[in-house]
Amino acid sequence: MSSTKIIAGGYGFLCDEENRNGFLNIAVRSNLVLEVSKDLDGLRRKYPEAEMVDASNKIILPTLFNAHFHPESLITRFVESRIPISQWTSGDLLHLEAALDSQDESFYERMYHLTFFSALQSGVATVAFSVIGDEPGARGMFSAVKLTGVDAVAFAESEQQISFLRRIVDRHLKSGVFVPYQKDLTLFGLSAVARNNADSPGWIMTHADEDPADTLTTKSNFNSGIIHLLRKSKILSSSTILVGLNGTPGASLKIAKSSGAKIVIIPQNLNAQTFKSIRNIYRHFAVGSNWETPGLFLQMKRLLELGCEPEEVLMSVTRSGGELFNMGSKLGSIESGKVASLAFIDATKLSARRLEIMPADSAVTAFIEDYSDSDVSDVMLDGEFVYKDRKLLLYDTGELLNEEKDLIKILSGQTESVAPTVEPKSPALRTQEMNVESVNEVEQGSKKVELPKNIRKVFGEDEF
Repeated sequence: MSSTKIIAGGYGFLCDEENRNGFLNIAVRSNLVLEVSKDLDGLRRKYPEAEMVDASNKIILPTLFNAHFHPESLITRFVESRIPISQWTSGDLLHLEAALDSQDESFYERMYHLTFFSALQSGVATVAFSVIGDEPGARGMFSAVKLTGVDAVAFAESEQQISFLRRIVDRHLKSGVFVPYQKDLTLFGLSAVARNNADSPGWIMTHADEDPADTLTTKSNFNSGIIHLLRKSKILSSSTILVGLNGTPGASLKIAKSSGAKIVIIPQNLNAQTFKSIRNIYRHFAVGSNWETPGLFLQMKRLLELGCEPEEVLMSVTRSGGELFNMGSKLGSIESGKVASLAFIDATKLSARRLEIMPADSAVTAFIEDYSDSDVSDVMLDGEFVYKDRKLLLYDTGELLNEEKDLIKILSGQTESVAPTVEPKSPALRTQEMNVESVNEVEQGSKKVELPKNIRKVFGEDEF
């Protein structure tokens, strides 16, 4: 089979600087885009050896970036449903949290490749997340990266994870350090993280007021600390990522931007007024789905509702994600010289809107309004299809579903209070073979936020 392909006749959203979209043809060789052209005959003459890929009934866009996600949500959603950490109970969900942090490498490898394959089915090929499970978690995660070819931005949470990730050099994996939002974590702790991570090319990722309950416990200490650090520290300049931002005042956002901090927003958690204040300061941002699985199309619809421009919405899950994580030279748009990682979506729903005569902004709006995660039909990574006609080519979907059930049983058996009576239906893996019932939600209470036991080792004993 030729390493050169011509993807012909699709309607593309290029997500480049000009926000171009329209009917086009894409020439791909090996893992890179050669060129994008409206002249199919010209491409055929130029690349006579190319394999033709008919995309005449497809919408094509770069694979998506999920800039903030919790991979464990795929196997924990049957006992929690978007519960903010400050409201986790001191019983049931703490048992679950402890069980998640004490598994072996095989468990984490299965959990992460379940995450990555599920992401691919929704057109997502880059995922940013905090690694759980100390070094076994980091090792399992890296094994899953190698298996799936998905690009991962992994934030270490422990000394062991930091040590492991610093030894890894891989084109599909970038890393940073996650600073949890704890009420006792102040400016000094963040400074220690910066020093400990200074020799590693990565980022510091922090939460800033993810929800009202968290705001009450963290605002007085944490939020003022991170903004003060951004103002004073040259080490963190241009390498800090703020997540959440619900209760962050405009003055703090201005300081953050002037200090070079980048942001990830979770649209589902924002109201229109908060989003307006963010957009007045930050014109470019990346988007995460948080605990939603998979959830990016849902987040895009929410951005439209909040008044975001259609092109900006699409950029937030493509090009802006690439730029945020220093992958913009290779990923995030469909352009000559960039990696040929593409998502294909059946165009049937837009045919009634006469896509060919729509103004560019109207086509983007219609696409976001009409489509969901389940409409992704094919995904190409590095110039090769890994998901075709809604079937994973790298792994058997039935096996993934069995692994998901096994992981849930392991967690259920290791938590004293959390014991589902039936197997839950996966929110992400799409198959017609699975026929299981949902389970009842666990009652929710509040949890006192405490520092992790190893936080002094990780962030510097002298700083507390």
